Amino acid sequence: MSQTPSGSSGSSSPNDGPVRPGTKILIVEDNPSFRKMVKTVLEDEGFLVIEAEDPSETANLAKTHQPNLILMDVVLGVVSGIELTQKLKAQPYTSTIPVVLLSGAQTDEEFQLQGFEEGADDYILKPISNELLVAKVKAVLRRYASAEELADVLQAEGLALDVKARKVMVKSQPVALTRKEFDLLTALLRKRGQVVYTTQLYHTVWGYGASAPVDSHTVKVHVSSLRSKLGPELGKKIVNVPGLGYRFEN
Repeated sequence: MSQTPSGSSGSSSPNDGPVRPGTKILIVEDNPSFRKMVKTVLEDEGFLVIEAEDPSETANLAKTHQPNLILMDVVLGVVSGIELTQKLKAQPYTSTIPVVLLSGAQTDEEFQLQGFEEGADDYILKPISNELLVAKVKAVLRRYASAEELADVLQAEGLALDVKARKVMVKSQPVALTRKEFDLLTALLRKRGQVVYTTQLYHTVWGYGASAPVDSHTVKVHVSSLRSKLGPELGKKIVNVPGLGYRFEN
């Protein structure tokens, strides 16, 4: 696609609020110059950006990194972004990830309707200003964000985790966790009641790239240690979901 965001690359309206640390956007775009420009705009706002240079990588990157949002062009060579959206929404690992489609070619209403019918959360027409692009991305993220995902203090029965201070209290008593254990607990509490996939935990907490094989044993060992430190009552709330990952029970 030849169209590019217009306007300056400055910050969007302060009313949009700051980006929560660790918020990831997957960009699926086969035009290198446009992809680079959008990447720069989003990184300037504080987002972590993952690039899919080849559209065929989309499903694997989305499953591995579990981005908070996918920003995808509609025309991707021989592949349609609308087709990819349908496939992503049909898979359990990626069905809940919001998708925003962009197009400067397929701008007719019928294409936009098709995109929404296949599960897209927004359909943006190019050209678009940097400010409006960022505002739309933040708006979709706000619709999907739970109270736990936005909170600085996460709580469960007798447990309080202060994200900024990196402190954990259980029944008003401090619990010493390693950095990895703290990040694991944060990830599980932010998605409380939902399965957090082992792939997501491994790549998020340990920070390895998408090409690195997932060491599920490492995750298992750290989860076991975390359960022990939280005590029997809270520890049993971290449930293993065989073949998928872990869930912190409500």
